[in-house]
Amino acid sequence: MPLRLRLAILNGAVLAGAILLLSFIAYAQVSRSLAESLDESLRAQGENLATLYEARAALASPVDQRVIPQPGVFSSPTFLVQVLDPDGNVAERSSGLANRQLPVNPESVQLAGEGHAAYETVVLDGQPVRLYTSALTTDEEFLGYLQVARSLQAAEQALAFLRTTLLQVGAASLAIALIAAWFLAGASLHPITRITRAAGEIAVSGRFDRRLARIETHDEVARLTETFNRMMDRLESSFTAQRRFVADASHELRTPLTIIRGNIEMLRRSGSVENGEMQEALDDVIAESERMTRLVGGLLALARADAGQEIIHATVQLDQLVDTVQREVQPAAGKVAIELGTLEPVEVEGDLDALKQLLLILVDNGVKYTPDGGTVTMSVRHVADMAEMSVRDTGPGIAEEDLPNIFERFYRATSARGEQGTGLGLAIALWIANAHGGNIAVDSVPDVGSCFTVRLPLKRKGAAEPNGSDTSGGVIHTAPLGPP
Repeated sequence: MPLRLRLAILNGAVLAGAILLLSFIAYAQVSRSLAESLDESLRAQGENLATLYEARAALASPVDQRVIPQPGVFSSPTFLVQVLDPDGNVAERSSGLANRQLPVNPESVQLAGEGHAAYETVVLDGQPVRLYTSALTTDEEFLGYLQVARSLQAAEQALAFLRTTLLQVGAASLAIALIAAWFLAGASLHPITRITRAAGEIAVSGRFDRRLARIETHDEVARLTETFNRMMDRLESSFTAQRRFVADASHELRTPLTIIRGNIEMLRRSGSVENGEMQEALDDVIAESERMTRLVGGLLALARADAGQEIIHATVQLDQLVDTVQREVQPAAGKVAIELGTLEPVEVEGDLDALKQLLLILVDNGVKYTPDGGTVTMSVRHVADMAEMSVRDTGPGIAEEDLPNIFERFYRATSARGEQGTGLGLAIALWIANAHGGNIAVDSVPDVGSCFTVRLPLKRKGAAEPNGSDTSGGVIHTAPLGPP
């Protein structure tokens, strides 16, 4: 999961928890406040009615026998009032009750008789109501009990509205917060994205001289950028020193190797060495010097490639190049036939010498690993907007476990350990293909053969030719890249 998404989800989870907690606290506070307000209104109404009944009980006997008003006359229509005699029987009730009566709970009546007001929630006609029960007394006698009730419907509607509001506002706030967290996380991680992109570009291009722009925020990201740049300084210094050493050593070794080989050849031709074992020793020295020469040449070519040597592009006719290589290589291929397959007229922009070296590397590998009587076939054709140049052999093929590594420097497949070679040829071929904006693919089946396919961009129509180029052959002389 991307870090940006994780940060957005984490921020959203924290905010969702905060919204949920605040909503719960707000809902609990409002619910408690409504309950307290309702109980307070019942208590106030009960005390007012109790004062009325106490005043009525204090009247003289003749007055006490007058028509006594209904309890509801002195109460709000939202209240339901019921009066009980000392035995707990209903004596009076407000008109709002009609034929109904409030529930009489013996425990509440007993608690009220002990001088403590009782609050309870009961059900009347399927609707919840809040009921207040208290004792009716005067200084001289106990008159009975007073019950005052009020519907809870209004409070429940208010709480339902509050729940809906909190849910909608919370969901909207969470959505807005998630969107904001996504963009803020992206803005915060943008410098890290730049570092990742720069590191990827450096890995692809091999340009260790690239650096990240300095950030003046003086935070963790700025320190990461500075650390990355310091690391690149060290890498560039180490890589430059290593590359210079390889190039210098390869260049310096070419001369003594040439002298050694020349002297040994002269010694062998002079006939002064007649001993058979000494002749074999001379042949071994010559063979090893030739291998060392190829190795040094390959190292020098790769050192120049690592140094960023640019390919000078000119028009190259690939079908003509393949035909030329076939004629040049066939005499030295022994009993392996070098054949031409499909040759379509194809033009690319590139270095003729480098492309020829690439083709020679692939053909040489094919000839080297193809048994006598086998064939190496070269083809050129158009495929969409690319040119495909393939070299197919009938050799033993390449093991599946070796395929991912054959283009690595000095890698030798298990089946090729006994053959002559330096392990640098395919690495050089891949560099040449990449330098031309192309690539190399390999398809191999054990005991059937291998096919190396080089894909290169076709020449753009109307592209201008570099000064001094020859459009018929595309020969642009550059520094030699070294043998395969």
